[in-house]
Amino acid sequence: MQILYLDQNKWIELARAVKSPDDYPAQYAILETLVEEAKASRLLVPLTATNLYETHKVDIPERREHLAWVQATLSQGMVFRGRHKRLEVEIVDLLRARSGLEALPRDAYWFLSNVFFEATAEIGDSRIPQPSERVLAAIRGDPPRFMFDYLTKTPEDVRLLAVSKFSEGSEKLRQAIEERRGRDASEAIPMRRRMHSARLMINELDLILSFVRKAGLSESNETAVLSKNAREIINECPTYFIEREIGLRIETQSRAIEENDFRDMQAFCAVLAYADIVVAENMFSNLAKQAGLHKRYGTRITTNLADVPGALHAT
Repeated sequence: MQILYLDQNKWIELARAVKSPDDYPAQYAILETLVEEAKASRLLVPLTATNLYETHKVDIPERREHLAWVQATLSQGMVFRGRHKRLEVEIVDLLRARSGLEALPRDAYWFLSNVFFEATAEIGDSRIPQPSERVLAAIRGDPPRFMFDYLTKTPEDVRLLAVSKFSEGSEKLRQAIEERRGRDASEAIPMRRRMHSARLMINELDLILSFVRKAGLSESNETAVLSKNAREIINECPTYFIEREIGLRIETQSRAIEENDFRDMQAFCAVLAYADIVVAENMFSNLAKQAGLHKRYGTRITTNLADVPGALHAT
């Protein structure tokens, strides 16, 4: 089973091909290959929270519905799980390995879910309201339908509020990062890397400690465990490592940071270590390659949808 990630522009290409196959014959042929591979259980094409958000953001209902249908159908309602779950598993597995303990049993595809909202919020996360078992059973019984309904039937006032809230949060984060860029501008990359690592650890201290408690270690002093493993948590856990390395390269560019950068970062942190093939836009693909992330995680990164059929047979 291979796992393919498509960024939003590539999904739009496929949606156009579905609507007008004669106008987009190359894209339609690629889509036929993807459908064939998926039907044969050789391919999964999950969405990320970024894909869901960007589809939800489309203001024209007909266009949003068509795009959502293509995404829900080809993905079969599968998503890459959100940052919270990935960090939990990555940190717990790291700590247990460093303590000489066996990894906790989990499914090989633990980083995927057929419950669409787990791209953002985990079932069982006490920080958020939880759906009933009846609702969860219904979603798991027909994942594509529930993903499609979420993307197309959310009340308009709720949809617009969600989009505006994301933009407001992104703007606050953007301003904070721009201020930090100014302060750190004179520092060399190695120093900025150390500073970035320290900020990640400080800002997420409570979250990381909560995962230390779940690791089942014999050491009862959680602070001591964290102190001993802090460097490895940042350097070895894919979500933190990717976030730091791409973030550093974005911040050293001369251009201003944009809201789209946060969405692309969110997607890359979710997929680079867990997908076999990533098809994305030039800038983030280049940043990932500059950081050597494709080699570190054995991921094929391309910007061209036409490369996918060959990559599927070569991987």
